[in-house]
Amino acid sequence: MDAMAKHNKPLVVFKNCILRPQYFSKEIFPSPTTLTLLPAQKWAITGTHKTRFLEAIAGQYTATPAESRSYPFLEKSVWPASVTSLVSFATDIKPAYLSARYESYREPEDVDLASFLKKSLGGEAGGISPEDQIQVYESVVDRLGLEPLLSQWIVTLSNGQMRRARLARGLLSSPKILLADEPFLGLDPVSTSTLSQLLGELAPAPHVILGLRAHERVPDWISHIAVVDESGLIKAGKKEDVAEKLQELLNRRNSIFIDRSYNFKASNLLPLRGQRADSIIDIDNITVAYKGKVVLKDLKWTVRRGERWHLRGNNGTGKSTLLSLITADHPQSWNSKIRLFGEPRKVGRQNYFSINKVIGHASPEIHAIFPATLTAFQTVSTGFTVGSFLPPSSVSHVAGDLTKQEQTDRIASLLQYFNVNPDTLFSELTLNDQKLALFMRAIVKNPEVLILDEAFSGMNDESIFRCKHFVHEWGGTVIAIGHLEDEIPRCDKYIRLHGGENSAEQGVVV
Repeated sequence: MDAMAKHNKPLVVFKNCILRPQYFSKEIFPSPTTLTLLPAQKWAITGTHKTRFLEAIAGQYTATPAESRSYPFLEKSVWPASVTSLVSFATDIKPAYLSARYESYREPEDVDLASFLKKSLGGEAGGISPEDQIQVYESVVDRLGLEPLLSQWIVTLSNGQMRRARLARGLLSSPKILLADEPFLGLDPVSTSTLSQLLGELAPAPHVILGLRAHERVPDWISHIAVVDESGLIKAGKKEDVAEKLQELLNRRNSIFIDRSYNFKASNLLPLRGQRADSIIDIDNITVAYKGKVVLKDLKWTVRRGERWHLRGNNGTGKSTLLSLITADHPQSWNSKIRLFGEPRKVGRQNYFSINKVIGHASPEIHAIFPATLTAFQTVSTGFTVGSFLPPSSVSHVAGDLTKQEQTDRIASLLQYFNVNPDTLFSELTLNDQKLALFMRAIVKNPEVLILDEAFSGMNDESIFRCKHFVHEWGGTVIAIGHLEDEIPRCDKYIRLHGGENSAEQGVVV
């Protein structure tokens, strides 16, 4: 075959394709799919069911009829799944979470980046000679700028660095097509820009296809967009031609969300809080350092009742360290320079349980270690317990003074409002519904302080709208982390951490 002709052959062609998990099972999308992806095009897939479509491009699911999905640029003897690499960041949560987030210590079983990457050589890239594997490894490390990080422990990498490491593992199998699902999730603007440029420069070795959330900014280098919802592919074409349709869908959904939530009041589900001290959290000139590395320097911060704070800062500037000091999860939490309701934080005066009885918390760490065997109802019920993921009847530390029936009624009301099946196991919930369940878990005890650390990342547009509307109506004290304005509730104040020796900046949200 002429090299130029082969280069111009389509990457993937769907022609009236019906996709199913197995041959006789129900179709993934009710509408047949017709789409051609060409080598010169740079695609982004968006919409509520983008991940399933990326999986279909990667060769997953059964195509009916068999010839309705093809990969013309490949030799007929090559199995498509062997030359495509799907890297999903929607569930990219590191189990060894304390080290990375709190900058405090590392687990003994952690490995350095070089070892982390080389683990992939024997498996995914095992079909080539050891010499070629090393050559591929060195090339990938160089292209992704990972050489200076090879000796670092995995848990010390920032989100942006870890994102590049995950992409490197996807590239070590030398794929022809790299599918990156939500690569910018949870990244600050600087890291997002850096990673976007890197992805744009990879093609055509490999060709890169992105999965983006509907409200995410589409990188400049993307030329084509496909929009996929529960019915299937609803619009595809040049970016400028699809953008108007995408905005129309977002506007229509937002108006639907508003109509559905118009008569809702959070006070229908959670009673208004009684009055206590005006100052809830006081941090007075606290410094946190680990092995000589300063994470927070002389930080002063006061959070008063009813305030809504947006905690800002690039990845690695100490945001999660600050939150862990508040929730008493950090080794340096027991410091009299930290006050809760005017009470100095001292061993013997306060304890982990008394502190967290008044704090509701949703974060990637909780998601990472949450038991998969609980139902959605049980998941929300653990919000009444302190220091445990067991339902209230199984533990001694329970927050609030509700009766068992009152707890049950409140949980049921929340699950109904957020439209989550109470009997579904956490492991069987979609990512969206897992995030919703953990949000409900954070709010169910009607806390004095609600901490939302990337709590809405990974949710669909309607769920984000419902959560934001709920928090707005609730009226309590909120501390929120989120790099996208669309993924945090409305805030009136902000504190921006700069990391290291640099002081924090505070102000009013305008």
